[in-house]
Amino acid sequence: MPNTLLINLQSAQQPIIMQHNLQRFFIVSLLYFCLCISAMLIIEPLSIINFIAPAAALFSGLVIIWGSIAFIGILCTTPFIAGFFYYGLELNPTVAIMSIALLAITLQGVLTKQLAFRLVYQAKWLKSRRLLLIFLLRIGPLASLISATAVLIVSILDNQTIQGTFLYTFVSSWVTSMLFAVFFIPLLLLSKEKTLFNIRKRFFVTLTSILGASAIFTLFITSQNEQQSYRLDKFLQTKQEITQDIVQEIDNVVMQVESMSALFYASEHVESDEFMLFSERIFSHSDSVIALKWAPLVHRNMKTEFEHLASKELQKTYNIKEMPDTLKSNAPSLKSIYAPLLYIYPKSDAQLLGVDVYGMFQKSLLTSSQASGIFASEPSLVEQDNFAKPSIFFSTAVPHLTPVALNRYGNSKPQPALLSQMQGFVVAVVQFESFFDSLTKKYNPKISINIEDISGNTPYLIYGQGVSGINRHIDFSEISVHSRQWRISISEYKPWLIQEMNAHTWYVLLGGAIGALLFQLLVLITVAYSSELNQQVELKTRALRLDKSKFEKRSIAKTYFLEAFNDELRMPLQVIKTFVEQLKQRGINNKQVSGIYHASNTIGQLLNTMADLSEIELGKVSVKHDTFDLYGLLNREELILKGEKLNENKTIYFLIDSEVPHFINSDELRIQKLLGLLIKSAQQLFGETPLRLAVKLHQHKMDSATLFFIFSNQGDVFTPYSREQFNIATSKDLGSYSTSMAIIKEVCQLLHGNVNVGFLASGDGVLSASVKVSITTLEQQKAHQAKYFDENR
Repeated sequence: MPNTLLINLQSAQQPIIMQHNLQRFFIVSLLYFCLCISAMLIIEPLSIINFIAPAAALFSGLVIIWGSIAFIGILCTTPFIAGFFYYGLELNPTVAIMSIALLAITLQGVLTKQLAFRLVYQAKWLKSRRLLLIFLLRIGPLASLISATAVLIVSILDNQTIQGTFLYTFVSSWVTSMLFAVFFIPLLLLSKEKTLFNIRKRFFVTLTSILGASAIFTLFITSQNEQQSYRLDKFLQTKQEITQDIVQEIDNVVMQVESMSALFYASEHVESDEFMLFSERIFSHSDSVIALKWAPLVHRNMKTEFEHLASKELQKTYNIKEMPDTLKSNAPSLKSIYAPLLYIYPKSDAQLLGVDVYGMFQKSLLTSSQASGIFASEPSLVEQDNFAKPSIFFSTAVPHLTPVALNRYGNSKPQPALLSQMQGFVVAVVQFESFFDSLTKKYNPKISINIEDISGNTPYLIYGQGVSGINRHIDFSEISVHSRQWRISISEYKPWLIQEMNAHTWYVLLGGAIGALLFQLLVLITVAYSSELNQQVELKTRALRLDKSKFEKRSIAKTYFLEAFNDELRMPLQVIKTFVEQLKQRGINNKQVSGIYHASNTIGQLLNTMADLSEIELGKVSVKHDTFDLYGLLNREELILKGEKLNENKTIYFLIDSEVPHFINSDELRIQKLLGLLIKSAQQLFGETPLRLAVKLHQHKMDSATLFFIFSNQGDVFTPYSREQFNIATSKDLGSYSTSMAIIKEVCQLLHGNVNVGFLASGDGVLSASVKVSITTLEQQKAHQAKYFDENR
């Protein structure tokens, strides 16, 4: 029967446990997915590594409280996150990258749980400040090294490079994971410490931590946006400068071609030496132009005569030749017109003399709407260039000064209108390789340059290599190069993750991390210190309760003993008084009888004092707050003292301060009794010397005030006896000095005052007592006087 009941109970609990685990699974999956997506969207620049550090810290906290359910949630959600990265953010989360990330997240969570196991599950992490510091160091800086190392590996795989330093990537990931763990995990664990901290303390810590984390997060985001804005502005500025430099270099080449064209246009005939001298001057101002050439237009009928004149001018055999295959154009050549190369600078290209290049510039000639204009050819490789650098031909058609049809070479036949105006072509062979190299060196190692000719269907690479856009800024600009279209691709040479960071970036990262860690440590130390104080207060409270209980038991026992003792002594004391009265009635009133009578009175006063003390300790005494005449009370006490016919040395002089009012509100009987006991104690302390009683009053706010009774020596001599008594009184508790002093102390405390015995600066002794009173209003004074008049009428 018991086994059956146990089985039924376990069966009933299983659905509840499964429901709780399912809820935790969905909570873990939702938190993990939202955190990863938020990290990718907020942290700039966008990179596949951004989610690893915060996700590892999140899993560390969840695995501490929920164990394997957290791991299952992370494992099942990771494929969906990878899909979002690929389709939503257009990243490339490879299997290797996501596997390393998942492994790092899991390892950091398991390590954190192992490091914090005893402190968490034994509820010790907030027991003291030392244990709290150990706890934070374990879950933060120590455990976060795993995710930082994983980020380093993923960065190398994602950027496909091991060159450069990934120090900033490592440190920033370590800081991110550490701060997230330090702020998130303690808040998660506070929900389990309900017995130690009330809801107010947990709310305080939660709110403070959220505000601190938000401030640090805002600081990092602001600094990050500032860094990226500066980086983008610098990149765009560099791109603009590079584009301007390239356009300026092309303009320089065009200007040199136009200068050569102007030479032929302004002269009826340019000799070879003139061409060479002018070309030499042009070369001194350009590194991109590698050759200058002149190709006159020759009609097919004048080919032989032109070859004869050219051979004579150049002093070598000159023949018009077909263009090499590497320089041929797709356009058909008009064989009725030739454009042979006549002058070439430098002379190292002399093997090209006589090559017919009309086919290359036919398109320029036929499509030009003006008599002159610059035409840039498509890039091509020149055979004599050992380095196989692409060359571009910048050419322009040179018109005649007058519309004469090629009369330089005896051609007198009519020509087409356009051809009849042309004298020939000036050609500049340009290679921009050196110029582009100088640009690359100028901005090295920040910028990578890639230039393509996109005029045709297939782009032609003029300079550079393929540009990768992974973690780099990349931008394009297109420029028109005289009938050609170039695309200039400019990108950062190094990915953002391995770029050198300025000092400001490091200051914000490290300073913010240290500040955030100290802030959270201070908040949690406050809670831990509160926990320590609560424990100490609880222990002290228990000890005080025990001591109070013991003291109360002793005090009650003492009080009851005094009451019983008082009652037992009063009966024989009353018998003694009766015998004395009987002796007096019989006429026996000698010195011995008088002594017995006075002794019995003294014992009676002592018993009354003990009774009053017992009543006060038991709380049976109530304090009145009525209006009475203070001056009348003092006058009555002074008359009583005079009526006792005491020795002149025991005279007490009353000095009442002018600020003491006539009427006050308090307990008249208690003050009267207090004053009588004070006089008795003062006479006991000062001995056989005249005394001075100073009555003063110190008014507080509203009608509250403190009334002082101060006894001091009236004479000039402070006797050795008085000094000895004052030394005894000040060396012990006043309540144990005498029964009168004990009742004085109790009455003063009952009236919210105090009694003190001490020495003045002059060395004389002083006895002072104070009680709290209130100042009587005019209405209360009139009411008291009217009542007194009615009672005594």
